[in-house]
Amino acid sequence: MIKWGFFWGVVMTVVVVAYPQRTPEQIAHQEALTEQINADPRNPDYRFELAMAYAETGWIELGWNQLALIPQLATDYHKRVLARYEPIVAAEPDNAAAYFRLAFAYYVDNQKTAALDAFKSVLRTRPNHEWSMGLIALVLADQGDYAAARTWCKRALAINGDALAIHFLLGKIDYETGNLWGVMGASVHVARLKSIEAKYRPIPPKGLD
Repeated sequence: MIKWGFFWGVVMTVVVVAYPQRTPEQIAHQEALTEQINADPRNPDYRFELAMAYAETGWIELGWNQLALIPQLATDYHKRVLARYEPIVAAEPDNAAAYFRLAFAYYVDNQKTAALDAFKSVLRTRPNHEWSMGLIALVLADQGDYAAARTWCKRALAINGDALAIHFLLGKIDYETGNLWGVMGASVHVARLKSIEAKYRPIPPKGLD
């Protein structure tokens, strides 16, 4: 079974891309958050928002790097996220950004079904958001439902064939299910995309002081 932490630990050794995923507005938002973090590196809210901004645009590795720092800054931060965003989605059921953030908090809180439902709620208003599809696939794979995970990966790749993180996940699914041809195919995509990513890679903020 593909474990959430294991997957991200492995993906951090692979440069994640899917180029170019950021609009000028998204670039400006991420750069503003980066500046805020550099000025206040121990602020967990800034770290979380930048992590979500990265994840929403396909820079999963960079997002995970920021999330990994938050436990050093705040205890049970996911509880704060749940308290902040559950009332928002109750009042605004089409708020995709709030659902996206809730999905991560639910997963950390071991509410896997709620995490899946939250990512699927993102797709109600952002039906072509391939990264939510990929994260749905990741949760399903983590639960051992490889057939469903594969379906979601394929759906995401039909929208963005250059989604490296999703190619990587599909390769892991193929490995777990013994599809070595699939593993080889995914490896080709990963190698091709990895060679291109440096041109588009965001510059992350500094670490903790």
